[in-house]
Amino acid sequence: AVMVVILCFAFPFLFPFCGSYFKKNFKINTLGKSKISLTFDDLFNEDYIVITTNRYYDINPTGEYVSEDSILGMFVNRFCRNNVVELEESLKAHLVRDSQNNIIPAQYGEYIKKEISGKTVYFLVFTDRKKGDQPKDFYIQAVQGFLNRISNENHGKNVCIPLLGDNNNLSDSGFSNSAMSFRSILAMINNFEIVNQRSELRLKIVVLPEKRSELINLVLFYSK
Repeated sequence: AVMVVILCFAFPFLFPFCGSYFKKNFKINTLGKSKISLTFDDLFNEDYIVITTNRYYDINPTGEYVSEDSILGMFVNRFCRNNVVELEESLKAHLVRDSQNNIIPAQYGEYIKKEISGKTVYFLVFTDRKKGDQPKDFYIQAVQGFLNRISNENHGKNVCIPLLGDNNNLSDSGFSNSAMSFRSILAMINNFEIVNQRSELRLKIVVLPEKRSELINLVLFYSK
């Protein structure tokens, strides 16, 4: 009987605590009025997704510039295996050339939007072909550039992004752990809101379910 009474008193506190460890979707607090959420799921299940690429829009996962186990490599192999050459050519066609006919690489944070297999895909310039060619602030340039551009689309849809800077890059340019990647994305969003107080973002951060144990306490700290 005593145990029943204890459980009755404890249940209202234990239920939300335990429930949070099984929740899939979370609303994230930021400084401004943006609508930011996080879900533990497969990015490819979403309809509006960001896929990171390099400044030359290399997307063919041959191992030279793009590995098969990167998000880009997995996306191409799942959705574009039969037309990867044509798709890559259409992306590279956006690159301009100088007076000597040399390709001018795209700027960090730029993206090209494509409709693929019923999805709207933003191929985001996030890295360079070689780590040594990247400036120290390439992450800031890429993420802030992306946020500034995507906020102007104002299509009312949640654009889904991977955990940028985590193990989804095309080079070894990532952060040392997923928690650092998550904090960095939030820092970029908060900075955007400070500079652009009349604008708002609608983003969903999609994290692989296997990252849950590493991130859940941090996500709960920042969630509403």
